[in-house]
Amino acid sequence: MNENQRLASVQNRTHLSIRQLAVFVLALLMVGAMVLTNQRGEVVAKSEVVPVPVMPVVSLDQRISTSWFCPGVPGNDGTISGSIVISNPSDTDFNATITRLGAGVSPVVTAVTVAARSQAAVNVKEGIEASFISTIVEILGGVGTAEQFINHPAGNSVAQCANEPATDWYFADGFTGADSLNHIVLTNPYSDSTVVDISFVTKESTREPSRLQGFVIPPRSVIALNMADEGARNEPVVAVEVRATSGKLVVGRSQHYLGAGRLGYTMALGASGVSSEWWFADGEKFEGNSEQLVILNPSDRDATLSVIFVNGASSDAQIEPASLTAPAGRVTLFDTGSLPSVPDGRYGIIVSSISEPGLEATGVVVEQVINRRVGNTVGTSVVLGAPMGATSTVWTAPSGISSGIDDSIVVLNATPLDGTVTVSQIGPAGEVAIAGLESIALPASGLVSIPVPAGISNGEVVIRATIPVVVQRMLLRGHDLIGRSAVLAIPTIPSPEVGS
Repeated sequence: MNENQRLASVQNRTHLSIRQLAVFVLALLMVGAMVLTNQRGEVVAKSEVVPVPVMPVVSLDQRISTSWFCPGVPGNDGTISGSIVISNPSDTDFNATITRLGAGVSPVVTAVTVAARSQAAVNVKEGIEASFISTIVEILGGVGTAEQFINHPAGNSVAQCANEPATDWYFADGFTGADSLNHIVLTNPYSDSTVVDISFVTKESTREPSRLQGFVIPPRSVIALNMADEGARNEPVVAVEVRATSGKLVVGRSQHYLGAGRLGYTMALGASGVSSEWWFADGEKFEGNSEQLVILNPSDRDATLSVIFVNGASSDAQIEPASLTAPAGRVTLFDTGSLPSVPDGRYGIIVSSISEPGLEATGVVVEQVINRRVGNTVGTSVVLGAPMGATSTVWTAPSGISSGIDDSIVVLNATPLDGTVTVSQIGPAGEVAIAGLESIALPASGLVSIPVPAGISNGEVVIRATIPVVVQRMLLRGHDLIGRSAVLAIPTIPSPEVGS
């Protein structure tokens, strides 16, 4: 399929009437409702275990200690700083071991005590010098959460940390236009070498550089690959696949946008697998904004995708869905602004892979890119969607939220039922609802943008809903920069049944 044919396929609409669409959305979202029924119980039937999502999660199993593997911080620029925020929502202090890893340096191990109902921020660069520094947080005698924060002159960035290393990692989006910097940060936390095959997809082709096949990551080390140096210079699309042939690893993506329509900085953890569904709480169509879904199909089968827009409107005012083909082994760009049926404002987005008879739905990876423009200045945000199995009634933001803005938190209702949302903060008195943010109405198959009052102190934030939802944070970029950075909160899911 050539480029013109792909673009034409993107513009095709599904042949659903509005009534059929409403029924389809209802059926799709009822899956989330059934997941909720399972999530509310302390024990999940083995045949009904929620799929493990390819993103960080918080387990309800309080019997285990927890580890977090953070994707990395640039270490060779004095204008950039990084920290790991460790949150303890429990009533008991716990200790945590912090291991810093870099290239060509010995690991640096320190310890910290995190008091009950509080946070601790740990300087990533302390005691180590390396071009990129990744961090392992091991919480002993308790269950807490961790996130990575980077203070960057081009825009601050919060990145999730992985629950565990994995064999496969994917990035749908990537950008080196205008000599923008795109580093893939590979962390091997183990005492044995990890061997990987790395390929990347540009707008025109798939590439498997020979030097990146059988690529060795030494024990307890970090290697950052500059994608421009690997043959992807000045590319508007650089999707990346990392597959370990020996061992496991953690992979992040550091992007400093320098022009060609993008400005800013983002650091993100990759997707440790594919999914047949991806949910985005914050779709935007505002003057000056551009929004794009970037879809990587790493399989050997073309994927037929349905893109549904959710705004809580009545069935008579539902936004017409779109359908498109994501060719095998390729990356597909979908400009949501090309759809005249999408009204101005905010909406949720659900991208679903439609299965053929007798076949499982093709798994893909989907990221959302929004460029927010004010005058001649742009702020770029990139966020990985929430995959199948990630909807939850409880979400946590370990490093907190941005207060004093009208879109601090965006919540997508994943069911056909009306519900409510309560936003609380962990503090000396435990989990306490923020004044004015108790029982916020959330319409069926809709979303709500929650303004958080100015002056809220730092602390872990917990979002609880009466129905399963997807929660995204919209964060100030700092340094008086326009726009927002974006990152999902972390969902709470049931623990897999022992022996499952």
